[in-house]
Amino acid sequence: MNWTQVVLAFVASAVFASFTDWYFFGVLFHDRYRTTPGVWRQYKDKKDEIRSIAISELFMSISSLVFIVASAHQGWTSLSRAAVAALVAWVMVPVPLLITNAVYIPMSRLIVVSHSLGWLARLLVTAICAVLVTRI
Repeated sequence: MNWTQVVLAFVASAVFASFTDWYFFGVLFHDRYRTTPGVWRQYKDKKDEIRSIAISELFMSISSLVFIVASAHQGWTSLSRAAVAALVAWVMVPVPLLITNAVYIPMSRLIVVSHSLGWLARLLVTAICAVLVTRI
């Protein structure tokens, strides 16, 4: 994979993963955020909320970029290898982090589930984008 492919895979991943993020982090179990209002930020207006979403998307996209570069470096050009790498990364980082946070932060377990699934979806979408771009 060359750098043009890396950038193309990253852009595709950023676009498609933003939809999975919207669903798993914003829509699924949205009513559960209201059960612990002291945990979640209260926004003054929609502009303030959009700013927070943009910042979080930027930082979450870093993981996608690193995954794509690692895939290129390691030669994970088949969907099965990239998917396994995505599962390994998911079990290594976001799942333990989210579960540990849930031990100390009073949040609904369904939020933990939706955020965990959101990270899995993001990583799998990134794996698919990385593999498909290598086929172009």
